[in-house]
Amino acid sequence: MRSMRWRSPRDLLFSSEDFTQTRQLKPRPRDINIRKLIHITEDRHLTPIRAVALAALLSASGSAQPIEAKLNDFTIAVDDLPAAKRLYSSLGFLMTGGRSGNSGEIDNSMSAFRDGGGLALFATRERVKAGDSQTDLEIVSAEQVARELNRAGLKMNDPRPGSRTWNLTNGPVTTKWLSLRFAEHVNSRPVYFVQILDVAAFRIARPRPAQPNSAISLSALLIAVNDPDKAAAGYGNIGKLSPTEIKLPEFGAFAKEIILARGSIFLLRSADPSGPTAQHLKSRGEGILGVRLAVSDLDQTRKVIGEKNISKDKRFVLVSPENAAGAWLQFLR
Repeated sequence: MRSMRWRSPRDLLFSSEDFTQTRQLKPRPRDINIRKLIHITEDRHLTPIRAVALAALLSASGSAQPIEAKLNDFTIAVDDLPAAKRLYSSLGFLMTGGRSGNSGEIDNSMSAFRDGGGLALFATRERVKAGDSQTDLEIVSAEQVARELNRAGLKMNDPRPGSRTWNLTNGPVTTKWLSLRFAEHVNSRPVYFVQILDVAAFRIARPRPAQPNSAISLSALLIAVNDPDKAAAGYGNIGKLSPTEIKLPEFGAFAKEIILARGSIFLLRSADPSGPTAQHLKSRGEGILGVRLAVSDLDQTRKVIGEKNISKDKRFVLVSPENAAGAWLQFLR
C-alpha cells in the first residue's frame, strides 16, 4: 500500500490533489458538522477531505484566545504642523511638542488622555502624504503576539526596538519600546503594535492633564472598508469580533466591531452612496475614516467645539475632516 505524506489542514485545503480516502473519515459527534459543511461547499468544488480541512481551520481559529490589545495613539500626517496644532488646540486638545527631527526641528505634536490613548500630528515625510493615518495597539509582549499571529497565518516582521529622549524641565527622560508590524501592508488594517518597556518613564514623559474639551480616552477607531468580513479576517484573533453589525447613520454605514481590551475597532461598510464612508472609499480607498473619543462632560465638549460641531444628534459631537486635518472626530459620553 502506498504511504501518504502527512498534511496539515491548511495543506489539504489548498492542495490540488484529490484524495480518495475520504470514505475512511468518521467525524466524532463533538466535532463540527462535517457533512453539513461539505454540502455547503459543494458549489466551490471542495472535495470532502478539503471541507474537513476547512472545518479544522475554522475550529482552530474559533478556539484561539483573543490577543489582548489596547487602543493607544491615533496619528495623522499633516503638511503644516504648526497650523494643525493650532487647529486641534481650538478643538480643546492640549497639544505638546514631540521629538526633534534630524535637523533639530519639532516634527510632531501630541495630546494624551487621562484614561488611555492619545492623538499625534506628524509632519509629512517621504512616502507619507497629508491625511495618511494609523493607530498603534498597546500589548504586553511583542514576541508573544508575533508568535500567535504568525501561527494564525498572518506574517509578522520581527519586533524592533525604539527609544526617544524627552528634554523636560526636570531633566531628560528616555522612553523605550518594541514595535511590531505586519509584513504586508493592508489599507483596511492600518494598525501596528507597541510594547512599552518602561511604563514609569512614559508616565513622566507624557503627562495626562485634563483636556479643555473633556476628552478622557480614545475609544474607537473607524475604518472604511469594502468588505467587512474580509477585513475582519485580516485581524486574526486580535480582540473579539462582535457577531452583530452596528448601524452608524452619521457615517452612512453599518459596522462590524472588534472589541479590544481597551477601545474598539469599527469596520465600516457603506450603506449610503452619498454618505461619509462611501465618499471616503471613492476618494481615498480603504483606510481610517476617523476616531471616537470618550468625554466626561458632553456639554463642555459642545461648548468648546462650538460651530464646528455638525452633529444633529444630541448624543454626540461631530467634527468633519475639513476642521480636523483630514479625520472625522466623534465625541461621546
